[in-house]
Amino acid sequence: MPVQSNIQDYYYKKWDNFYCCYQSDYHNLGAAWPAFGGIQSYITTDTLVVPYDAIKFKPEYNQFTLHQHLEYAERSKMFVIIDKTVEHIHSEVDFAELYSNLKTYNLLDRCVVFDNTKDETLFNKHNVPHIYGPYYVWFYIFFKRIPNFYPTPEYQFLCLNNFDKPHRLATVLMLHQKNFAKRTLWSYRADAIDHNKVNQIIADYNPKMINFDVPHLIDQQYEKFDQEKNIEHLYSKAMCTIVTETDYLFEHTQFATEKSWNSIFYGTIPIVVSCPGTVDIMREHGVDVYDDLVDHSYDEIKNNTDRFNKITQVIDQCASWRDYRQMMSLTATRQLRNQMLLTHDAHWIKEIDHCAEKFFKANKISI
Repeated sequence: MPVQSNIQDYYYKKWDNFYCCYQSDYHNLGAAWPAFGGIQSYITTDTLVVPYDAIKFKPEYNQFTLHQHLEYAERSKMFVIIDKTVEHIHSEVDFAELYSNLKTYNLLDRCVVFDNTKDETLFNKHNVPHIYGPYYVWFYIFFKRIPNFYPTPEYQFLCLNNFDKPHRLATVLMLHQKNFAKRTLWSYRADAIDHNKVNQIIADYNPKMINFDVPHLIDQQYEKFDQEKNIEHLYSKAMCTIVTETDYLFEHTQFATEKSWNSIFYGTIPIVVSCPGTVDIMREHGVDVYDDLVDHSYDEIKNNTDRFNKITQVIDQCASWRDYRQMMSLTATRQLRNQMLLTHDAHWIKEIDHCAEKFFKANKISI
């Protein structure tokens, strides 16, 4: 795309009354918009899509700052979609920044935030228009080729960790304390320095308990990391995945990132170390989370220590399955059903349209 010196020229009319910026074909809702017929039919006014998180984190967007994009959105007088479809709310500070930006640029009364946060607590409290959707599936999973079936995994568990976080450190520590690390393909691609909140997860935690070396790498060098590289190969080696999600301690979020969806897509049985409600999201969208094999009741527990204790019990339960080949055979058909669902674009278009329908029916957009 040509380099634009003026931000007004950086946005262009892509579909009917829909304006997006030049880079957004690959990184935001702009690419998917024509498919979401149900959403599009509710907005008849000119609409500007601001790829909020892509502007903050992707170098492709460094021609203009986030504040320049928001200032242009204010001047445009269009209805504005704040596109956070590759993110969710991580903390009070994260939400406060979003709210402050929308308020500063007078967008609260003519915008809607699209993101992967199912919990509406903060959005409702501060009157921020919001539409939850399973966008992580749309951008990370559904376009993939269904993987091969691997009947004889080498390991019982897979546990992949990129950044250092309290719940990830707690999980790897627990695996070592129970002597499960030997049957776990695990990584921890960072130094263990975030000790401060681990005692909110393991009550008697002491840094001296760490008796393993990190960083611990599997197949990529420390400086260079591509989360999609060799991903099928890694999942093919395990029967179960211990998913250490992005967040664990924040109480006002509910989400399922590609980490959780990948555990299902690549044919493993998931145990999810996350904020409450992650497993419920996958279940709600039609995915088989193997409730008859795994007690996912931990997903409903609010207390962080109690939830982790219950997760530990579930890992104990799964550790008793010693015939990996038999378990893979028992779940083979269900794995394929999940994979077909996760790559069925019509299903996810319907799910996203359904999520948006309530908002748009209640809020006629006519600026």
